[in-house]
Amino acid sequence: MATALAVIAALTATQARAADGETLERIHNRGVLVCGLRSGVSGISFSDPQGHLDGFLVDVCRVFAAATLGNAQAIRVVRLPEKPQEYSAVEKHEVDVALTTTTWTFSRDISYDVEFLMPLLHDGQGFAIQSEGPPPPLDRLGPRTVCVKTATTTVLNLEDHIRKSDLPWTIRTFQTLDEALQAFLAHECDLLTTDRTVLITSLAGYRQAGMGIHIYPDVISREPLTPYIARGDRNWYDITRWILHAIILADARGVTAADVQAGRIPDDPELHRMLGHAGTAARTLGLPDDWALQALAQVGNYGEIFDRNLGIPYGMDRGMNRPWTQGGLLYSPPFR
Repeated sequence: MATALAVIAALTATQARAADGETLERIHNRGVLVCGLRSGVSGISFSDPQGHLDGFLVDVCRVFAAATLGNAQAIRVVRLPEKPQEYSAVEKHEVDVALTTTTWTFSRDISYDVEFLMPLLHDGQGFAIQSEGPPPPLDRLGPRTVCVKTATTTVLNLEDHIRKSDLPWTIRTFQTLDEALQAFLAHECDLLTTDRTVLITSLAGYRQAGMGIHIYPDVISREPLTPYIARGDRNWYDITRWILHAIILADARGVTAADVQAGRIPDDPELHRMLGHAGTAARTLGLPDDWALQALAQVGNYGEIFDRNLGIPYGMDRGMNRPWTQGGLLYSPPFR
């Protein structure tokens, strides 16, 4: 009986998967691309005082819309629930692509009916502390209480780090990052831990206001933050990956939105192939020849998106999020 039920469950899950080409057809029929985001993270995905949604991942959503629909503004944003319900929303095709600060891990890859694309932000788990002067080194802190959001890899990383380093720290968990942040600001915890990018953006306003908040340079993990889609539609999987490769290649070659708009394209055969001047490979996927041109002209390359949302407002160094040509981890296969 147990075996029969398992087979039925597997067949049901398979039947629920999107068929090849179904996602792109659905996007074209509705005229908008639906992105699942988690709002409220400054620089990543947030609403400004006028209610305008912006941030690094919002711009990536616009890149997908520009490439598939020719209009970067043809997006609809759905706020995803907390994990693990986040994955269920994607599996049920409530969104076309999930763009959250979700780490690609072994267990998540094999436990949910989703397909991770490629790391879009290479990050690491860091720590913040309130201190009037320079704080002690992280590994020399005595007994401390650490604020952390529950049901995340962040908690597991913290537990591993405390055990491995034999630290006299106490963990205090919260349902949301904002709750953990507010407890930290109220001195209910000595340390706040999450992805270092989120620490920098979330605490920027408080630091600018003169609060003695120090963010350690140390990281205790590697966090490949990766968009993902529902498993099953290989056509959509290929489309989304190659759209990301396009903005990375343009960044590596120094081709900006202004260059594309003005027609200032280097005499580079690979760029010309990518921008639709030769070959018809994109049509196999159901994309127009100018899909990459539209994405770059309307939104920009990876570096422009990073600098606009994270680099300029927060002084964040790109570090590992540079193209391979500059010693970073972002890499594009050949457009050939």
